[in-house]
Amino acid sequence: MSSEPNQNPKIYFYLLDLTDKKISLSEDLASLIDLKEASAGWLDYRKWLDRIHPDDRSRADWSIAKASRNYKAIISYRLKTGSEDYIEVTDQSLKLRVKPEAKEYRLGVLNPIVETSPDKRLEQALYEISRLSVETDNLVELFRSIHEIIKKLLPAENFYIALYDQKTGLISFPYFVDEYDEPPLPRPPGKGLTEYVLKTGTPLLASPEVFDRLKAEGKVQSIGAPSVDWLGAPLKYRDEIFGVMVVQSYTEGVRYNQKHLQLLTFVANQSALVIKKNLAEEQRRETEKLLIDSFASIQDGISILDLELNIIQVNPAMEKWYAHAMPLVGKKCHLAYHGRNSYCHPCPSLRTLKTKAPASETVPKIGPGGEITGWLELFAFPLVDNKTGQLKGVIEYVRDISDRKKAEDALKASLREKEILLKEVHHRVKNNMQIISSLLNLQAGYLKDPEARTALRECQNRIHSMALVHERLYREKDLASIDFREYAEHLLIHLFQIFSVQSAGLSYSLSIESPPLTVDLAIPLGLILTELVTNSLQHAFSPGQKGRIEVSFLRKGPDFLLQVTDDGRGFQPPVQSRFGLEIVNLLATQLGGKFNLKAQLGRGATAIVSFPAGENNRDNNKVYGKN
Repeated sequence: MSSEPNQNPKIYFYLLDLTDKKISLSEDLASLIDLKEASAGWLDYRKWLDRIHPDDRSRADWSIAKASRNYKAIISYRLKTGSEDYIEVTDQSLKLRVKPEAKEYRLGVLNPIVETSPDKRLEQALYEISRLSVETDNLVELFRSIHEIIKKLLPAENFYIALYDQKTGLISFPYFVDEYDEPPLPRPPGKGLTEYVLKTGTPLLASPEVFDRLKAEGKVQSIGAPSVDWLGAPLKYRDEIFGVMVVQSYTEGVRYNQKHLQLLTFVANQSALVIKKNLAEEQRRETEKLLIDSFASIQDGISILDLELNIIQVNPAMEKWYAHAMPLVGKKCHLAYHGRNSYCHPCPSLRTLKTKAPASETVPKIGPGGEITGWLELFAFPLVDNKTGQLKGVIEYVRDISDRKKAEDALKASLREKEILLKEVHHRVKNNMQIISSLLNLQAGYLKDPEARTALRECQNRIHSMALVHERLYREKDLASIDFREYAEHLLIHLFQIFSVQSAGLSYSLSIESPPLTVDLAIPLGLILTELVTNSLQHAFSPGQKGRIEVSFLRKGPDFLLQVTDDGRGFQPPVQSRFGLEIVNLLATQLGGKFNLKAQLGRGATAIVSFPAGENNRDNNKVYGKN
């Protein structure tokens, strides 16, 4: 037979003088054990011990009188009554110190316990655990209730539950009741008894002898205050051992045996599912709270819509922006946010519902009076059920870009002003060059020397090639680049018109493969092309002679190549020094390249200018022709 506390107990008291080894009993207690003289005064402590069952006497004596280091003690023993029968009592005592007398006392409370069968107690424990699985969703309350259940089965004043988190790799102690040690902080697994049970998955009764053996084998080490007996049972759910349930004793009078270990293991096994369920529920609540807090903390607007574009949920940012339209939940998004009775066009959320793909749009921010108060950047994302893959609605992520749009509009206006100014500059440069060209033309009319007239006309052509660049830039939308094919085409047309007599029987071809060029590169290339084509028109053909001039500009490896080839009369090297060819050589050098002229008498000529596509111009330190 075993016992459990009486449901309607009568409580008895005693006061023990630890200094003089005397005891005083309450009147009821003195009557119960037939020591009435003890209620009138102090009684020799040995007479009290005589009333304790011989098998329990030494254990009770040690716990009550000798364990003076313990402020609080609890023990069960059998006590002889006046009828010569023994009853089992639970003795809870507390140490007191009276300073003036410098004496120590222990105040004890006796609680008789009623005999009951082990099966009955286990049945009651199982019922209590089952009830907890339904009624308790707070982990601390659950652990406290489990502690109370265990205390009905075995001495368990010192009790804790340790949990192992596989994600963090830490052992935590969410419930820890101990008369000596403070609750430990979460820690990585070490070599304590807790970790030993967690690792082996086997219940353990660690008596001093067992602990010393495990310690000598290097399997455990001492952690915290040394206990007399230590009981640990693993908490197991399916194949996972996720924690340990522990009771321990610091009192020689309170020892554990295999029966106690079986009782603790029973409770651990029955409690594991309840604890795991509550752990999962607490984790779910924490995750849900984190999501809610994150949702509320986002400074941009978030709106969740259903398949009909009804607003299901909004975050505080949206509520703040559209306080005039509150409540937002339940309304159509186009009505709440845009003051419209029909869908917006374009609507990124509608596109997302149709395509199940993200969409975005810049939309006006509507104020209380229907006026536009700013601009929003709206991103629509599909809300999909992870399990079924079914579309459930749309998540609208909204960012207020009013300040950014103002800055962008101001920047665009500034850029338009600068573009207009640059176009005007190019236009004026072109006009000034045309004036210079006209002045040279007038001056040529007063000259009778043919060579001087030719020199002025060549200068006019050079000025025209530069003016043509500024004219192209004036007409183009992109002021940073020039289409070299169109530019070269206009140059050739102009030169063939100027030298109409020499070019009467001639034709030309263009092969241009290059990216748009900067003005700094287009001008020197235009001048080079002007000089080379002029040279062919003036010197390679006789008037009326048929022939062809081929122009190509392409990229070959790291270099640009400009090539002008004619099938005229050619010439025998060395070539007579000409001013135009000197200009070509100088410009090629400025581009970081070189100029080569290949010709044979009667077989035409080929002029090649090559320069690095990505190198800096040696004079003005600018990059030409970069992709």
